Amino acid sequence: MAAYNTKADVFSLGNIDPEVSEYLANEGSKNPMLLIPLPTLLQMSRQNTLPLQAPSGNALVITVPMRDGHQNGAVVYKPTTVSRSRPLIVLIHGGGYCLGDNSFMRTHAEALSILYGAVIVCISYRLAPEFKFPTAPNDVWDNLKWLSIQENAQSLGADLSTGFIVGGTSAGASLAAVAAQKWVTQAVSPCMTGLWLNMPVLLEEEYVPDQYKELWFSREQNADAIILNKASLKFTRSLYEPDLKSPEYSPFNAESPHQGLPPVYLQVNGNDPARDDGLIYEKVLRDHGVQTRIDVYPGIPHGYDDVFPQLDSSRRQRRDILRGFGWLLGKEVSEEDCAEADHKVTSM
Repeated sequence: MAAYNTKADVFSLGNIDPEVSEYLANEGSKNPMLLIPLPTLLQMSRQNTLPLQAPSGNALVITVPMRDGHQNGAVVYKPTTVSRSRPLIVLIHGGGYCLGDNSFMRTHAEALSILYGAVIVCISYRLAPEFKFPTAPNDVWDNLKWLSIQENAQSLGADLSTGFIVGGTSAGASLAAVAAQKWVTQAVSPCMTGLWLNMPVLLEEEYVPDQYKELWFSREQNADAIILNKASLKFTRSLYEPDLKSPEYSPFNAESPHQGLPPVYLQVNGNDPARDDGLIYEKVLRDHGVQTRIDVYPGIPHGYDDVFPQLDSSRRQRRDILRGFGWLLGKEVSEEDCAEADHKVTSM
């Protein structure tokens, strides 16, 4: 994989992928996710919010207590195979801190459970604008602390001694990175054994490391990208109202950042305004001795696999996720096994 150490190399990632371009010229004009402005989508989601329903199959809904007494819903996916070694994987959904719920992570959760015999918990956090910063990171932290209690993990069928991995997409990736840094800083037990960050948004111009400043320009290069662009980033931030200097917003604000973290698997999309956050974070982690693995997708917009999951590039990313978790778990899986697990859950 290219290292993307020069401005020219990084800039080339923004050129739209031919398959995505062809889709946009044809079926893309009918996709409501590309036609509805984000403020309207947010309003629609508030008007059509449904109570959390118990999923089918081997999944169940639980509630996790937050520090203020609120009960957050979580969906637990249990493997069908009998095993004494069931690592715990916690997944955090995206949505700009103002959209989404734990059902967003269903396909990833089911495929991971099938492939690795892991217990997967898709957690919830309260959304802006009703619940502004730092409610989301506080809720994620409270979820993780509850799940890390041995008795609670065991009640779900998980064995933390065989693995404790946290990950997410977009805002969920950012929340996962914040939680992992805090976990290490506060020396919470048990240790996290792995971190998955898909399309994280982590940086502000004022705390981009000096040696990487010339590589941080995706906000402007991809300002007009589809799905997520500069305007939608600004809109979601106006609802969330974060303290940009807080360690609850970015691990770059922590007192001793980037040290002692478990292995980190990152995924970065080339036609994404948040692209360079992930690229630079991976470099910074390596600079601090953290084991990393990264997959980069040239010409792909933010969140494309959710908006058009049928594309070959979307399938490739989902299968890369499965292999990436194998790396975090210390287990090798074949391309055929990943494809089979992905097909099984996406064809339901």
